[in-house]
Amino acid sequence: MTRLDRIAFLTVAGLAALPALAQVAPSAAAARRAQLLSSAPRGSTFAAGTRESYQVVVGLRAVARGSATPEARLEALGLPASDAVEVKGPFVIFQQAATGATATARLAAASAVTAIDRTPAYPVVLNPRTGGLGILPGVVIAKLRDTADAASLAEANGLQIDYVAQMTRYGFFRVPEGGDPVTAAAALAKDPRVVTAYPEVREHFAVPN
Repeated sequence: MTRLDRIAFLTVAGLAALPALAQVAPSAAAARRAQLLSSAPRGSTFAAGTRESYQVVVGLRAVARGSATPEARLEALGLPASDAVEVKGPFVIFQQAATGATATARLAAASAVTAIDRTPAYPVVLNPRTGGLGILPGVVIAKLRDTADAASLAEANGLQIDYVAQMTRYGFFRVPEGGDPVTAAAALAKDPRVVTAYPEVREHFAVPN
């Protein structure tokens, strides 16, 4: 994630519209979305800074769509085009088919960053206040007491440093594939060298859908 993305974290710019698939009427897409969200199990609930609380939605994932349509992007990954749920900025959110894993295992893995054909697949969260969906891009944002501790904090928690803002003392740490940013944020928050820590959530985007 670039420095400009970090600046975007500090601002709220634009609202992502709720798109329907090109061949589906908006009302039908909205009804399908509402039914899906009402029936999907919920994973962890957490606060992202002082702004909002979020709930992990079990069974939803997001991948970067590039310049492709949502349907084409999913088909390129070997997934049914009909699994597309919503476009959020540069991401397409889709319904992930249940595997042979138990419900308990799926719940435990819901907030972990996974991969499909070596493409990162990010957890999806719900903002209960707005009803909007957001993406967990696998980054933990931590306010540090001293930025000199960033490297040792990353090593102790199995994280990678994305960026450290010296003036504001915010560190941006990335979880590896299979890592859980919600769990990682909770662990960092308990460290006395950290003022506060929480998973980065990308709910609003300045780029068009």
